[in-house]
Order: sequence, then C-alpha cells, then structure tokens
Amino acid sequence: MSNKLKIYLYYLKYKHQKFKDREKLIKYQNKKIRNQIEFIKKKSKFYNDYDSDNLKDFPIMDKKIMMDNFDNLNTIGINKEEALKFAINSEKNREFKSKLNGITVGLSSGTSDTRGIFLVSDKEKDKWAGYILAKYLGNDLYKGSKIAFFMRADSNLYESLNSKQVRFEFFDIFKPMQENLRRLEEFKPNILVGQPSVLIEIAKNKINVNPDKIISIAEVLENSDEEYLKKIFNKEVIHQVYQCTEGCLATTCEYGTLHLNEDIIFIEKEYLDEKRFIPIITDFTRKSQPIIRYRLNDILVESHNKCKCGSCFTSIEKIEGREDDVFLFNGIKEKIVKVYPDFIRRCMLFAGDISNYRCVQNTKEVITIYIDENKNIKEKIYNELKKLAEQLNFIMPNINFKEYSYDKKRKLKRVESLLKE
Repeated sequence: MSNKLKIYLYYLKYKHQKFKDREKLIKYQNKKIRNQIEFIKKKSKFYNDYDSDNLKDFPIMDKKIMMDNFDNLNTIGINKEEALKFAINSEKNREFKSKLNGITVGLSSGTSDTRGIFLVSDKEKDKWAGYILAKYLGNDLYKGSKIAFFMRADSNLYESLNSKQVRFEFFDIFKPMQENLRRLEEFKPNILVGQPSVLIEIAKNKINVNPDKIISIAEVLENSDEEYLKKIFNKEVIHQVYQCTEGCLATTCEYGTLHLNEDIIFIEKEYLDEKRFIPIITDFTRKSQPIIRYRLNDILVESHNKCKCGSCFTSIEKIEGREDDVFLFNGIKEKIVKVYPDFIRRCMLFAGDISNYRCVQNTKEVITIYIDENKNIKEKIYNELKKLAEQLNFIMPNINFKEYSYDKKRKLKRVESLLKE
C-alpha cells in the first residue's frame, strides 16, 4: 500500500535536489551505482557469481535476455509465468488495482517483438510518484491538481498519485472516445496526459477543456504534432515523459527541453554518429527488478546546447524512434544504405502540410504510405523521396499509397520498418 507521507518526502527530496555541476552529478551516480551493484550481487541470483564492482564488467541486457532470465533476475521471488498470467488477466478484465504478492505487475505495450513484464514494489512506487510530482507539479502541488491520464492500462503505479492535493483520473483508451470526451469535459483537468495520437484526437474535437499543462507520453512526439497541439491548446511548451518498462528516463524542463533523468539513472551512450545514440541504462533506484546495463533499441538525438534551466543533465533534441525502424535500401555505391526515421519525416514535412500519415517499409524495394491527402500531395511526397534517394545514393523504392489508418490498440508509429534485418 502506498504511503502518502513517504511520497511527500520523496517529492521534497527531488524538488530540492538540483545538479548544476556535472562533476558532482557523476560522483553522486558512482556512489549510487556501487550501492546497487552490492545489492544485486547479494539479492539477484542472476548476478550472484559476479565478483566485480565495476559496472562495465556486467553484461549488456535487453528485453529478450531479461524475459528469458526473469525468475533469476528479480529479487522478490516472482515467477515469470505467474506474473505474465496475472498481468494478462488484469488487461482482459480491465481491472488494474490488484497486486501479486504485494507487488504491482504490468506489461509493456509490446511495440517490439517481446512483451516486457515490469515489477514495482510499494516503496519503488512511492519513490516514482514523488519524483513525477517534483518534476511536473513543483510548487503547484500545494495548489491542488486534477490530472487526466489517457492510457491503455491503469495501474497501482499511477493511482499512487492520488491525494488531497492531487486527483488522478484514468481514461481507458479502449473505451469509446466520445464517452471519454464527455467525462473529460466534466472533470476539467488542469493537467492532460496522453499519447500524441490521443491528444490530437482530443484537440480535433474542440471540447471545453483548457489544461494548464499538456504532457505527451508513450509515442514519439513528432514536430508537426507538437506544433499542432501548441496551436490548439495555446501552449508554448508541450511537455514529455520518456518512460518505458525500464523506467522513467527523461522529462521536460520548464523551457521545453527534454533532459535525461540522470539523478535516478546512469546512461551509457552507444553512438551511431556525432549526435545519435542508443541508450544503455542502469537504474540505481530499482530493487525488485534490477535494470543493469539495459540496452534500449531507441535512437536518441543529443543536443549540445546549454539549456536555460541550468541543469547539467544531458539534453535530448528529440527521440527519433526505434533502432529497428531505420529504413534499409539497396544502395548504388554500397550494398545497403541506412536511412534514419528523421530523414523520412523531413520528406513528409517538405511535401506540404500533412496532418496524418504513416510511412511503412515493407521490403527494401517497397514503401507503403498511408495518407488521406490529394493526388498533388502524393506527387510531392514521391519527389521528396526521390531527392533523398539521389542525395543518399540508394535505389528509389516503389511507393504504394493507401488510405490513412492505424491500429489504435498499438502505439502510433509515423515511421515504421517491417524488415527484420
């Protein structure tokens, strides 16, 4: 059960804990990492045989390895099969308040091939709640906040935010949108949280809701979608929470810059070029399900500009997408040419004002573009992709245009590759 006093104490801790000096931050991280390594070597069977105190001596982890070794990795004796069955039953019954042996269990949304299971203890849940409140409410906690949260699944993790000062309301995206919109108008939140695709749908319905803060979660927030939301809701900043099964990885500051949460995680950067990198995460706050050197398949673009907020945390220019959504084409000079998702987005941007689209690579020779626009726009898109092919020296693929659609049970991906290479 959540402890409101502990949530408040964590809120105070993270609200006042500021890092302006990179050296002090690194010293803080090193201490936390040493403590975490000492803990996992004693409590996690998977790490029992590791003698080193050096993080670099521990293996790189990913979702498949974590799920294959779930029973030995977690420190609370929960079996993978019972956790998976419990989480699936919760999703089927749309009942998310129950716990398994006192532990909150949930599923990732499954955008990659392997679905992830996450385990969170009450203490970890309280810490997370305090952290989020400190990041997004600040002094507003004392004024009181009404938070509308649109998600696929509710969780004890989110319900822990409820208090006298904070009222949290879950909106199930599997329910009819009109029903949710009616509830939203009645609730009148001052903070609206949801996937960009859901936020856009809310914006297009022009209901009588005017939140003080809009927070984007779960999906990549495209620049065009961000600008549209700013315009409709009359906001200078659309905030983001970059969170996944593996933890709360980045949040937006008051100036709209996305910063890695380096006061709770340590990030190793596997660079793809001067700015793009794959993050390898070590979370030094998670005890139930240790996250040690976990390699995500997200591509982040680092910003080298100093943020006005003064934080020494790494600034992120954008979350470009998943590594497995890099397009691969047959090359003219090279055998294969890699094209990052941002290049495809730029083609769509340069083609004109396109409100909804999806670009899906079926094979190296075929792309399907889902779009509702006219023939003239389709010609412009083709021409932009042709220019890109000439610039990057790859063989122009065949392009199929289809009516815009996407499965609302999955995260919206504007740029997606179906190739398995």
